[in-house]
Amino acid sequence: MVTQWLRRVEDLGEEVIRRCRPSLPAVARFCLVATFFEDALRLFFQWMVHVNFLQDQLKCSGDLAMALALYLLVGQLVGCVLVWLHLFINFAVTLLAGIVLLQAHVYAVPLDLHLILRNFALLGGLLLLHVEEKQASCYRIYAARAGVPLLVNRRSQQLMQLTGRILLALMYLTLFQQYFTVVSIVLNSFGLILMAFVVMGYRTRSAALWLSLMLTGWNVCTNAWWFADGDSRDLLKYNCFHTLSVVGGLLMVVVLGPGDVSLERYKKQW
Repeated sequence: MVTQWLRRVEDLGEEVIRRCRPSLPAVARFCLVATFFEDALRLFFQWMVHVNFLQDQLKCSGDLAMALALYLLVGQLVGCVLVWLHLFINFAVTLLAGIVLLQAHVYAVPLDLHLILRNFALLGGLLLLHVEEKQASCYRIYAARAGVPLLVNRRSQQLMQLTGRILLALMYLTLFQQYFTVVSIVLNSFGLILMAFVVMGYRTRSAALWLSLMLTGWNVCTNAWWFADGDSRDLLKYNCFHTLSVVGGLLMVVVLGPGDVSLERYKKQW
């Protein structure tokens, strides 16, 4: 009975993926960079607060702090727009990854394990975005050459895909509910199993889809910043958009599939 139920759930997931396949890449890209867009808006509306913080944190002049804040603002907006329009993806990924590393230094992220894992997850999502662009480039070249086979070494691409899945799992660890109620234990256990499937590459697309749906529901219920006031509003908004980026990374896993470095591929070989 359990096996039949799991098979029905998997079939339902595959049907949803099949119906949503044309729009999934765009939705995944939109969600993936949502946290960068939110950060840019927060920087714009709290401009002097961030400039003063950068000046105190880096012990630099006001002009240098303002130039750095402007770079963070423009860089994130440009990166988001390029990703959403699906233009110059490699440049956009490099730009956003550089901003993640710069913010990690500026905001002393290495002192906070929670923020380290979240930044690693953002890098993992950007890595998956880079892999998706490489695959699309290969398909375009293949089509331009009228079906002539391409001799391309995809080993590095597959390893990047595996690395992206692992980094996404680090982000999920930061979303654990630190409670011991029956509901939280069930959700944590179910989420861990699905994330393990994603990392190992076993029933990857279905696991990533159901985990993204579960995280979306959890995000709406837990990080409802639109109902909050004061300092808690900014924190909830930060958590909400970070979680949305993880959902985007999981949807990108749905788009890309497990890749060659996965249990599904090895199972076929066995």
